[in-house]
Amino acid sequence: MMDRGMGRVAAAVVAACVVGMMSGCALVAPAARSSATPRATANASEPIAQQIPNLLIPGETIGSGRLSVIDHEPIGDPAAEHPVTGDVRIVVRPDRGIEVRIRPDDPARASLAGIDLMLTGKRHDGLPENIQDEAYFPVTSGAQSVDPDGELVLPVLLDQASLGDPSFLHSIEESPDGDGRVMAAASITWTLPSAYPGLKPVDHGVVSYAHGRTVVESGTLAYYIPNPYDTLYQVSRRFGLTEAQLVWLNPELLMDSPDPELKSGIGVNLDPARR
Repeated sequence: MMDRGMGRVAAAVVAACVVGMMSGCALVAPAARSSATPRATANASEPIAQQIPNLLIPGETIGSGRLSVIDHEPIGDPAAEHPVTGDVRIVVRPDRGIEVRIRPDDPARASLAGIDLMLTGKRHDGLPENIQDEAYFPVTSGAQSVDPDGELVLPVLLDQASLGDPSFLHSIEESPDGDGRVMAAASITWTLPSAYPGLKPVDHGVVSYAHGRTVVESGTLAYYIPNPYDTLYQVSRRFGLTEAQLVWLNPELLMDSPDPELKSGIGVNLDPARR
């Protein structure tokens, strides 16, 4: 993951490093999805990141949206004169990475030169934002190719811990290179099954190392605000969850470390709909 400022600069650097690794964009025939996830059973002795189900099946389209110009202040950069717009698909590659595919409205002006694309946790659909910091991952326009059907094919630089269920990333944002002002965006509709169907945290009350407070919104248990010394283990037990389930609800906890920790005063999400 990259924060907004670093991501804009680093995207161009890391793109060149992955071109060779990710250039194979041909899709394999999609496998049939069973009722169980590809990784339905977790071993509690494994690191938490490895306990979270991996829902990705090579060849599947797992998300879609529409990249459209949004209201924004005037941007003097020439790249802002003709933003790339069109239908978007998120597709699983043969190596179980993901790529963004854009069918441009105007193929003659479909160059992404001078443009940054980010797959982000920020929402453009009006639904509540996640209480955790928004994640940003670069869509590597430097490694783009065009398939025979005319779609732009762009690999996404996701860290391994996030790969198995990227549905916490709600939008694609387009802006001039090095400029954080967004000129076009696509809200992503994911078609992945839930990693934890029917998950509904229930507050069983204060316990040792889980002394924080809860926030209820519209009758739904929405957030938990940790106290100092609260632990992931005890907080998850307070709400009838495993540690892996609590981290799945808050994938940003894995962004900076494979060993997720709570931070006093920084809320964690408890509502699957707000993931």
